[in-house]
Amino acid sequence: MSPVYPLTSLYAFCHIRDITQLQSSQNRFARADLQRLLRDTPVPQPPPVLQALHEEEQSQRADSLRSSYEEPRDLRRLAAVRLQGYLSTECRLEPATAADDVALRVSPATDADLLAALASLEHAGRRKELQMKQLCAVLTGMQVSHNYEQGQQLLQNRDFSTRSAFFQTVLEIGRRYKILNPERMRDSYGKLMYFLQDSRKPEVRDLLEFDIVSPVRSVWQVLCRSPKGTQLLQDPLLKTATMEISSEGKGRPQIQREIKSKEAAIKSLASKYCSVQKRRKRHYGGMNWSLLRSYRDSDSEDADASDELSEDVVEQCIYSLGDHSTYLRFNREPCAKLIHYLKEFFDPNDPGPEAKYSLAIEEGVNGARLSHPHNRQYTFVLQSMTLWREVLDNMFQLWHIAEEDLLDEDHQYQLADTGQGYQRVQKSIRSVAAMQKILADVQQKVGGWVGSSIVHLGDHNVPNALMFIDKYIQVPRFLGPLVLTIEKIPELSKSSLGMKTYVDSFGGVQRLQKLILADFFKHAFDGSGADNFFDAGSCIDGRLTSAWNWCSSIESKSYFPIFLLTGFSGFDGKEGF
Repeated sequence: MSPVYPLTSLYAFCHIRDITQLQSSQNRFARADLQRLLRDTPVPQPPPVLQALHEEEQSQRADSLRSSYEEPRDLRRLAAVRLQGYLSTECRLEPATAADDVALRVSPATDADLLAALASLEHAGRRKELQMKQLCAVLTGMQVSHNYEQGQQLLQNRDFSTRSAFFQTVLEIGRRYKILNPERMRDSYGKLMYFLQDSRKPEVRDLLEFDIVSPVRSVWQVLCRSPKGTQLLQDPLLKTATMEISSEGKGRPQIQREIKSKEAAIKSLASKYCSVQKRRKRHYGGMNWSLLRSYRDSDSEDADASDELSEDVVEQCIYSLGDHSTYLRFNREPCAKLIHYLKEFFDPNDPGPEAKYSLAIEEGVNGARLSHPHNRQYTFVLQSMTLWREVLDNMFQLWHIAEEDLLDEDHQYQLADTGQGYQRVQKSIRSVAAMQKILADVQQKVGGWVGSSIVHLGDHNVPNALMFIDKYIQVPRFLGPLVLTIEKIPELSKSSLGMKTYVDSFGGVQRLQKLILADFFKHAFDGSGADNFFDAGSCIDGRLTSAWNWCSSIESKSYFPIFLLTGFSGFDGKEGF
C-alpha cells in the first residue's frame, strides 16, 4: 500500500520527480524545450483590486502589531513609575534606593522603570517568600526522588524536621564530593552553596525547625571518636600505608614490592587500631546483597556514628589520607615544575643577547599594564608561582575556611551590582586571614615582595569566598597543559623527520621550550586582563587574571601548533560537570 501524503506534498513530489527524470534523460531536445518554456512564460501578476486590498491588509496588520506592543509597554512604564513612587512613600524608601535594589529574576529586554519597580517589590519582602518556597520545593524533590512514599508524606504534612538527618547527610556528601573532585559539579556546587546560604537565614530556619547545614566529614572527625583512632595518626607505619607509588625511574619488580608493602601496612594498621573486627559480607550466587540495602534504615541514624572503629572504617581513613596527599601533589606539581624551568632556562640578572628570551615588559606594549626590567620580572614571576604553590598546598584547609565564611550567620551576604551582574557580596574574614598568613610566609621565603599585596575578597573583584576558591582551583587546569607541552617537545622532535624539521625551525628543542616559557613568564604576569589597574595589575588576584588572559590568546601564538601536536585540547579540563 502506498503511503498517504497531504495533497500539496504529493503534488510537489510529483513535480520534482518528473523534472529529475527529464534532466537525467538523454533527449537533449526535450530538455531544451522545457528550459525555453520555463524561461519564456511570464510570471502572473494579481489584479490591481486584489493588490490594493493586499497592501491595505498588510498595513492594518502592521498597525495592529505595533499598537499591541507599544500601548502595553507605555502602560507598564506608567504603572512602574506609579508603583515605585507608592513604595518610596509608603515603605519610606528613597527613590534612588528603590531603583538600586536587586531583582533576582529580570529579563534583558525589561524596561528600566519596570526593573526598578520589581526591585522594590523584592525589597518589600517578595524575595524572602520566593526563597522559602523554592527551598521547600528542593527539599521535597530530594525526598521524593529518594523515597516516594516518604516524599508523599512530606508533601502532606510539610514537617521537614522529621527528615533532618537525611537532608543533612545528602547535602554534606555533595559538598564533600566536590572538595575531593574539583573538576566535577562546576555549576551545581555554586547553586548548592547559595541554597545553603539562604537556609541559614533566621526566617528560613524557623520554617524548617532545624539547621540543614552539617560540618563536612573529615578523617579526624571519624578517628577522634575512639582513643585508638588518635593513636593511628602517630604510628610510623602510616607513612608507608599512605605513600604514593610512582612508576618514574622504577622497574616492575620494585613497583610490585612497594605495592605489597603498602597493602601489608594498611592491613596491619586496620587490624591493630580497629575496635570491631571486620564483618564478612555474605555472597549468594555471586551477588553482593549488601549493595541492595535500602537507605531507609540509615535516614534516622548514621551507621558509622558509633564510637567503635571497624576495620573497614580504619581502611577508609587510611585511603583518604593517601588520596589527600596525591591530590595535593597533583595540584602542586605544575607550579613546582614551572619554578624549576624558570631557574633552569633563565638567569635572574642576565637576560642574554636575544631580546625574545628577555623577561622585560613595558606598559602599553602587547597589552602589558606593568613595566618591569628582566630581573624584576623574574622575581615577580618567581614569587607569584611560589604563592600559587603554597595556596594549592593548603587547598583543603582553605576550602573548609571558605565554606565557614559562606555559611556564617553573623555576616550575611548583600546582593550588589559588581559590574558583572548582581553578585552575593559577603565579608570573608577567615579566608582573608588565612591568605594573609600564607602571603606572609611566601614573602619570608622569597625575601621581599614585588607589586601589590592586596587580597581582593568581599569586594566587586572577588565578591565572596566561593569565587575565591573557584579562582585558585583553576591554576592546575592552565598550568598542567603548559607543563605537558614543554615535557613532550623532545619526544615530539624524535617522533619523525618531519616533526624534527618543524621543531628545528624554532631553533631546536631547548630554544623552542625557552621561547614558550619566556612568552608565558612575560605576558601571563604583565597585569593585563582587566579594564583598569586596580582590577588586574600586580595584586594577588590580578596575577591570576593576567594568566587567564594569556590562556585566552594562545591560539594567536606562533607556537600554538606545537601545543596541538602534543595533544593539547584546552585549558578547561575534560569533565565540566
